[in-house]
Amino acid sequence: MRPLSIYDFNLVLQLVVFALFLAGNSQVKRKKKNVRKHRLLMGAAVILNAFSIILIMGPSFLNYLGFLVERSREFGPAVTWLHVGIGGPAEVLGASFLFKHPRKTLQMMRLTALLWAAALILGIVFYVYYYIL
Repeated sequence: MRPLSIYDFNLVLQLVVFALFLAGNSQVKRKKKNVRKHRLLMGAAVILNAFSIILIMGPSFLNYLGFLVERSREFGPAVTWLHVGIGGPAEVLGASFLFKHPRKTLQMMRLTALLWAAALILGIVFYVYYYIL
């Protein structure tokens, strides 16, 4: 059995971020909507995710960039590029809600949620491929 790594911690952190996302989403799905709790939970999710990107995922991506470019047609690197290509915009959109709500807010929130969920699934596939298989 291998020792736990920062990447194991990051996976758990991403699941916590997703739990915050679900909890925040539930605040506006109720009959009695609580927009304040929604913003607080979603803001916490975006900020935790940003720390994860800055401290763990970003440096790892940059460290393996040469490998990812050289072998971009292989499964692992392709999943990595998809994860970055979908997760980056999801985080930027999520962060934009912290500072200013865009027009057509509901549509933008739905797009952000879709991108975030896709990035999470790709991140789990990435983790399984690189750290379990």
